[in-house]
Amino acid sequence: MEQIILTQTTKDDLILQITKNVLSGMSEILKESREKDLNSKEWLTSKETESILKISAVTRWTWSNSGILKTHKIGNRLRYRKDDVLKALLRKEPKI
Repeated sequence: MEQIILTQTTKDDLILQITKNVLSGMSEILKESREKDLNSKEWLTSKETESILKISAVTRWTWSNSGILKTHKIGNRLRYRKDDVLKALLRKEPKI
């Protein structure tokens, strides 16, 4: 961890350093969480998929038919792999 010497440091500089360190830590935690979720083999229902992607049933159906979302038929029900859903979310997520 980086040490910060407070002599001759302004309040604004200190706030900036703290903010940078907090944001850096949060970014690392989010990256680890995404990697963990992308390796998950969990199955999701249609409703769960819509909730995660924040889309309607019509959009889910359209994305499934266009290949954005890959569906799996298990018995007589459609299921979605969580890692596939999260990959679709990353593709559709606006770049910052």
